[in-house]
This record gives sequence, structure tokens and C-alpha cells, in this order.
Amino acid sequence: MASITPIANYPSKLRIFLTNASRYWQVRCYLKGRTYTQSLKTTNKQAAISQAKQFFHIKTAELYADKIQARSDRSPKFADLLPAVVQGLQARVKRGEFAAANIPIFLQRMHNSILPYFGDMSMDQIGYKELSAFMEMMSNRDLTATTVHQHMVAIRKVFAHAHGNNIIQNLPKFPVIKVTDKPRGSFTVAEYRDLVRLARQRIGEAVPQAFSKKYRSSSEILERHGVINADLHWLIRFMVNGFMRPGDIKFLKHKHVTIVRGKHIYLRLNLPETKKHDKPIVTLQPAVFVYERLLAKQKEEGYGRPDDYLFLPSLEERRYLLVVYGWQFMYLQSLAGIEGNAANGQTRTIYSLRHTAMTFRLLYGGKIDLLTLARNARTSVEMIERFYASNLTAEMNIDLLQGKRT
Repeated sequence: MASITPIANYPSKLRIFLTNASRYWQVRCYLKGRTYTQSLKTTNKQAAISQAKQFFHIKTAELYADKIQARSDRSPKFADLLPAVVQGLQARVKRGEFAAANIPIFLQRMHNSILPYFGDMSMDQIGYKELSAFMEMMSNRDLTATTVHQHMVAIRKVFAHAHGNNIIQNLPKFPVIKVTDKPRGSFTVAEYRDLVRLARQRIGEAVPQAFSKKYRSSSEILERHGVINADLHWLIRFMVNGFMRPGDIKFLKHKHVTIVRGKHIYLRLNLPETKKHDKPIVTLQPAVFVYERLLAKQKEEGYGRPDDYLFLPSLEERRYLLVVYGWQFMYLQSLAGIEGNAANGQTRTIYSLRHTAMTFRLLYGGKIDLLTLARNARTSVEMIERFYASNLTAEMNIDLLQGKRT
């Protein structure tokens, strides 16, 4: 056994390690007289540390949740309730009420900010004053209102558990923080064309370190994918004509795609469920051209089978796909001189391609109604109005305003 690494700020018996028998990191932890070991299925050390923390919280939730008793003469500490809260979230995941991906995010917020502040306080010591002080401390870190609000939501989950199990009799009043929507924004037609053109011209060009150093990725991932990928221009065109979220791209396989040829020509995407939406997405006709070219190219490279991924099929650890494309996409924007969103100054990312798809339909898609667009994009009319269409102005649709009935 080699490369044994303890996890900072966690019990010394929680460690990750490598063995000669496997290239993947493994986690080991001694709890209640027994050693638990599990493969983390990753070669990236930072990812292994993150997963080891999640393993620790989940395992302690399973083993110690029964130790949290109803309120007695002594109020339990805030940290004592975390295992039972995690167990409750896991139960909600099994019922389809809570996304499994949100548990690691919840634990990260707890470990990084909330437990260091509230962990040793008893539940009856925490009231409006203490919650306000925590919120002020978080705000002083120059965090956005959205981030601070998300931390307060995580704290509220612990109090909701305590109140529901009669550990506390009353819920404290929580301070209110006003969250202002800051949409990422879309690209104009000219900007979209520039991105596609540059993505084709710069294939194989190395992405400068300034665009990749902010991500905690292994040197292996950076070495293999730290250049403009040949599929990037196909990805840009596919998303602008496909309405899907970047998260859908990670797990989109050829078996999810059906080419429909009838009165209209389009792709039907039977994507895995995301954000409790499971209905198919239909694309615009240009996406068919993109898909057929991409499929032909991949078949030449030995991919293109039903269970192969559409984008970067050689990348086994799919959670890195958006990180890899993120480096490349931000570099393209820099080359095109369009990093900032002129409407609100927000940095635009790959997610902005989804915004672009929505905006183009609203501007150039005839008299399309918001409900149809929302259903196809697996979102709601409210979300389109709040985020996707937030940068549209009346002048952009001057033809509709000036039009006359016939």
C-alpha cells in the first residue's frame, strides 16, 4: 500500500490510498470497531478527497443516526444532527424527491462554512442573532447573495429535522436575504458564428494555463484534453439547435438519439431524467446535420455505437467533460473578445448556449408560444421569463410590435 493520505480536518482514521492492484484511489475509515474500505473509481486525488468526505458522512449517518434521541434535558449540538439529516436526504433521493447530486453539495457547504461556525453550538443556543451574524460573516467574504442564501437553506434543513423530530420545540426566525437574478445571457448571431469559426480554426491549439489552472483536475486530464477539441464546434452548434442543458451532454449517448424524417426533419432526444423532467426534447433541423457528421467521424475513430457517448466518448470520467470543454470554451470567447455579457456584465459559459437556443427561437422562431418552448426545453415559462428571455428587449421583436392583422 502506498500514497496514504489523511483528510484534513477529518478524523485521522479517514484516509485515501493507492495500491499496486488498482489505478483508482480507495478510501478507508475505522468506525464503531470496524474498518470500511471502498474504491472511489477515480484517478484524480482532489476528486478522491471530495468523495472520501462524502463516504464518511454517509457512513456515519448509517451507523450513528440511531444515537440521536429526541430532545431531553440537554439540547444536542448542531453537528450531532448532521448524520440523521443526511440519512433523511438519502431517503428522499430513493423516493425521487431530492436529487442525489445535491447531497455532496450540501455536505460541502456544511463542512467548509457551516460546521466550523455552528458545529459546537447546542441547538437551543442558535437564534436569529446567531443566524444573522453568520449571514453577515458570509457576506463579508464577497460571496454572492445566491451563495449565502443557499447556505441558509442548508442550515434550515437541520432545523427542520430537529423540529420535526421534537428535538427543538420552536424554529428560530431566519434573517431574510434578497436574491437578485443574474442571468448568464445569450450570444448574438455574430458572436455565435465567431465561436463556431474559431472552434474549427483552432483545433489542436493548446489552451493557455490561465484558463485551466482554476480547475482542480489531474495532470492526466489536462495533458489529454488541454487543447481545442475537434468536436467543440459540433458541440456549440448542437446545443444552439438542441435546447438541452450542458449537464445533459455529459451522459447523452447515441442510443438516446432518433432521427425523424417526415413533414419536418429533426432529432428526438430521449435524454435521461434531469431536474425531474423526463420528456423527450426535439431539436431544430440543423442539429440533424451536426449529428450525422459527428456520427460519421466517430465511426471512423471506432466509436458511434449505441452505448457510446456523443461528445468526448474516450473520456471515461464523465464529470470532467464540462470542465474540459469549459477551458476550451472560455479560451474561444477570449479569442473572440466576447467574454462578458454586454447586457449585464455576467461571464458567459457553455450554459449560455442553451440561453442562445431559447433567445433565437423567441427572436426568429415565428409566433412560438412560451409554453411550447418551455416544455421542449424541460423548464417552465417562469424560468424562461426570469432567465432565458431576461435580456430581450421590445426593439428586438419590432416586426411583431409593428405588425398588423390581415
